[in-house]
Amino acid sequence: MHTTAPGAPLPPPERILEPIFVAPPPHPHKLLHTYAYIRYIENLQPDSKHVTNWDAQLKATKDNTPIYDTSRLPTHWLGNGVGSHGNAVNALWALRDFMLRDALGIARIS
Repeated sequence: MHTTAPGAPLPPPERILEPIFVAPPPHPHKLLHTYAYIRYIENLQPDSKHVTNWDAQLKATKDNTPIYDTSRLPTHWLGNGVGSHGNAVNALWALRDFMLRDALGIARIS
């Protein structure tokens, strides 16, 4: 036990030293974005008028597009949840179709 003389100043309390460098938190999406960018660069063609493959985009359907892990789907895009679509896959396909029709100005006239 450490004692001090009466009237003598108390020694300062011991400081706990914190590390100077702290490892950054992991960013799992960074690697995914890097691969997407590499694929984008690899698919650029000098004679192409479009950045994406429109034929593949327009031919995509629920039947010919496999979904390997439904837990990784961007369900946060669905502000009102799945709504009347039954599940997230159907809701996201409906959102995709709506956005594609809206972007291309396609309208059904009955």
